[in-house]
Amino acid sequence: MTPRSYDSIAEGDALPPVKRTPTHFGMLKFIGASWQWSPQFFDPAAALSMGFERPIVPGTVKLAFVEQFVRRWLGGAGTIRRIQVSHRRPDLHDAEMTFGGTVTRKYQEDGVRFVDVELWIDNPQGERSVRGSSTVAFD
Repeated sequence: MTPRSYDSIAEGDALPPVKRTPTHFGMLKFIGASWQWSPQFFDPAAALSMGFERPIVPGTVKLAFVEQFVRRWLGGAGTIRRIQVSHRRPDLHDAEMTFGGTVTRKYQEDGVRFVDVELWIDNPQGERSVRGSSTVAFD
C-alpha cells in the first residue's frame, strides 16, 4: 500500500471499510498467548451460561484490530500518537466485524501536523460494538 500523505487527507474523509472475522481458533491462539483464560472468551458452554450465543472476542483483540485498521489506512505513513476505544457490546467468535472511520480534524500544533480520526466496529446486525478515536502525527 502506498503511504498516505498528510496533504492527501481532508476532514470528512471516510476510511475505506474493512471486514474481518475473528475465528474461534484464532481467538484460542490469542487467549493462550496472552493468558486471558476467562471462560467467556473460549468456552462455548460458559459463554452460553453468561447469555452469549458463542464465546466473545476479548477487548484487547478488538483494540489490536482497530490499531491494525488505522495502520493499514496510513500505509506506513504517520505515527499513531493516541488510540482509544470504548466497548459497547460484545462481538462473537466467527462473526464478521466491519471496521470504519472518518477523519474528524486536521491541524497543526508546535510545527507537528495531526489528524484525528473517529473509529468504530459494527457487528453483522449493523450495531456499533466499539467506538473509538485516534490521533496520528505526520513529520
